[in-house]
Amino acid sequence: MNRKKLLIVLKHLSIWALAVVVLRNSSLTWGWAVSSKYDTLIPQLYGAATNAAVFYFTAFFLIPEFFNTGRKKVFYTYSALFLLGISAVELAIDRHFGELYQNRSYLGAVELLWGEYILDGMIYILPINLFYYIIAFVYRIPFDRKQLQEREQQLQKEKLEAELKFLRAQIHPHTLFNGLNNVYHLIDLDPPKAKGLVLNLSHALRYQLYEISGQFVPLEKELAYLRQYIALQEVRVEEDAVIDIYFAGEEGGFLVAPLLLTPFIENAFKYISHYPKKENNRISIRLEIEDNRLDFECSNTVDPDNPGISGPGGIGLENVNNRLRLLYESGYELRIENEPGLFVVRLGIPLKKAQ
Repeated sequence: MNRKKLLIVLKHLSIWALAVVVLRNSSLTWGWAVSSKYDTLIPQLYGAATNAAVFYFTAFFLIPEFFNTGRKKVFYTYSALFLLGISAVELAIDRHFGELYQNRSYLGAVELLWGEYILDGMIYILPINLFYYIIAFVYRIPFDRKQLQEREQQLQKEKLEAELKFLRAQIHPHTLFNGLNNVYHLIDLDPPKAKGLVLNLSHALRYQLYEISGQFVPLEKELAYLRQYIALQEVRVEEDAVIDIYFAGEEGGFLVAPLLLTPFIENAFKYISHYPKKENNRISIRLEIEDNRLDFECSNTVDPDNPGISGPGGIGLENVNNRLRLLYESGYELRIENEPGLFVVRLGIPLKKAQ
């Protein structure tokens, strides 16, 4: 544990210790201990423990795992069950100590029916736990704001580094020369297609250099760029491979991080197998948009003994992993499968609503 974390732990322990001291020096009663002749130290200690459990479980599990990720129904369901459950545990402990000290004037009164006893106890205990539940929200506001600022600064730095790495890989002279060579050879064979490739190359370069100004871009622009990029890549292998492209779903109204999918597509074209029969060399790129989520799958056949690709590495893939983690935290799902003869990437990311 580093010094900063140790100071935070000591600060929290001091706050809870101070809370117990304040209760010890006040005229407040605790649960069954309504008479001043009973020492309330034990109930104050386990009461503080349950209050701390409510606070930390809410602040560090329920809020970040469910509330901050948009799973509001699950959050409120789990919150209600947790508050009722921990209040019931505290109620049972109160009952035990109430009978132990034989104070029957409050929750330990054996004359009360179970229904009356539970109702009476919950009216006393539940609001206190609910108070610490609310305090957890108050605590998370500056905590999350600080983390968000730090994450945005790191994202900005990561984005700049990612763009530089990407541009170095994509706008390297040999990449441009290869694209221009493809166009050159098509001029005589298929002039209209050659003109289309020049237009695609122009649009792709313009998008990379001038249209990416933020962490997120309109989804329709990113997909238009991907179609242009795939068209440029297809020229390299279309005579020797079968290419299957499938885009489906409503593209408008969403935002997505730019240039996340390009490294996967680039690797598919770079590492595709080179079997004699065209139908044995395949690239499949599938992208579906549904329920505010983008699901992407890219697969390509590979030569079993090809040392060029051996897992979740390759051009830009490590950088993509880092960007996904920073942008989407635990909201994305990335699976990379390197099977004999086939390399598959599956990625699912949540889409942001455009303002």
